Amino acid sequence: MNERHYFAGNNSAQGFYSYFDYIINLEEGNHYYIFKGGPGVGKSSFMKKFASKMVEKGYSIEFVHCSSDKESLDAIFIPELRIAFVDGTAPHTIDPRYPGAVDEIINLGYFFDSSKIVEHKAKIVQTNKEKSAVYKSAYRLLKAAGIIYDEINSIYDMLTDDYLYIPLYNEVQEELSQIFMTSSIQNKGGSIRKLFSEAYTADGYISFTDRLGSQTREWVILGENVNYSARLLDELAKQSIKNGYLVEGFYNPLFPEKLQHIYLPELSLFIKTIENVPESSHICRVEYSQAESNGNRLKGADKIFDFHKLMDKDRLTSYEDELNKRYTLYNSIINLVFEKLSETKKLHARLEKIYSGSMDFNGVDQYFETILNKYK
Repeated sequence: MNERHYFAGNNSAQGFYSYFDYIINLEEGNHYYIFKGGPGVGKSSFMKKFASKMVEKGYSIEFVHCSSDKESLDAIFIPELRIAFVDGTAPHTIDPRYPGAVDEIINLGYFFDSSKIVEHKAKIVQTNKEKSAVYKSAYRLLKAAGIIYDEINSIYDMLTDDYLYIPLYNEVQEELSQIFMTSSIQNKGGSIRKLFSEAYTADGYISFTDRLGSQTREWVILGENVNYSARLLDELAKQSIKNGYLVEGFYNPLFPEKLQHIYLPELSLFIKTIENVPESSHICRVEYSQAESNGNRLKGADKIFDFHKLMDKDRLTSYEDELNKRYTLYNSIINLVFEKLSETKKLHARLEKIYSGSMDFNGVDQYFETILNKYK
């Protein structure tokens, strides 16, 4: 049994960004259960309970966590059965694409007592307005953080020697080509599956990256320049797809169209980036302030490609004060983002309390058994 954890949506500089369409390939899937219903009706609990039953049977489970609350699930996917359950409510609203043939709606709203909920109408409306306003504030702050981080990367771009990048790119490409040549796997056609392994949440910056690569060959791209590492990953992903392989692309949570890591499951190869920000320095990113040191995170890496060698180190030193000011500003903004997301979690909990108090959970349990019996 294999257990994986990741995100399908994220709080980004572009607002909420969704890759939910990549959880399951509907054309190859057997069943896609789409939950509807308000907060607190048991969508996440239903999925956790079903996943637990499938684990007992020895199936692999992919847990798709909520990017605002890591303890809550947005979806689960059971690859061997080719079935998935997903929360189809806002902000990742999902409707059936192939009703009956693949998709099926599970409306847990059927099990709440509307007469009880109506009593709390004013509170529900007000809380939703407050929650929406706080999310908008968080997204404005993330947009600002993105602008500041673009400023940081513009300095790194200026200090990176593009002529030195080419031979390093050729080295990585050649290493990957050698793996392709020795692989006996027959592939029908390449494709990419887009996801996130890291997220800005109400509980801080959460990363499942190291867990995803713990049982695979691991290559590390080490360096400050996010733009150049994303550029390399994009080229490697294209090369892999062209050679007929499935690529799982894990995207940057702040810049959700830039690759942060890639995984080639058929080759058991995980290629991840680590930003080489000097930890002894006051220059740091708040996301990694409580993470393991770069040295520990590099342990077990099969290959390390050091992009720091591409930098003009003398000029980099002269920009240290300027970079420090930008990192300090960036960190301050991100801390405000975490505060805002924490507020949304509290407001969501207020709504959950109202709805859960109006639910017939015995009815939900009976329906759960009906679904479970299909897979006994």
